[in-house]
Amino acid sequence: MSQFSTLCTFRDGKLKLLDKSGFERGVAEFVDGEEIEATFQSVGEHHTRQQEKGFHAMITPWAREEGHAIEDLKRDLLAEIFGLREHVDVVSGDVVMVLCEPHTSKLTKKQYNELIERTLDIAAACGHVLVAPSEYRQRRATSGSLAHEAVR
Repeated sequence: MSQFSTLCTFRDGKLKLLDKSGFERGVAEFVDGEEIEATFQSVGEHHTRQQEKGFHAMITPWAREEGHAIEDLKRDLLAEIFGLREHVDVVSGDVVMVLCEPHTSKLTKKQYNELIERTLDIAAACGHVLVAPSEYRQRRATSGSLAHEAVR
């Protein structure tokens, strides 16, 4: 069963695709005449498991290459992308800086998209070329269909 999602918005009463090529790749997975179901929901909803898995798979090679714990890299990316705020430590009374968005599990779909896109840019600025989750899925789908063709 094929399944994909893509971001879009409504403008002047019409659906506008934010990733037309991604939409076209997703639609290409269905056969002519196949019945499909379209579901629309606000992006402000909770992030998807696919976003979560894709983000972690995307940053893992970078963390390993640099010898960082994945959680440390993730924390640094959250600080860079969503910022830090002052917090008064209730025990010591010291003012410390803490993450504005400390947990990826609490991010919305829109925030997770921002995290992924900005991480790609930050990694590139640091000399690392990461594979975006959407590109990874497309490569996997293509290699899977190529492998399927080879079996025929």
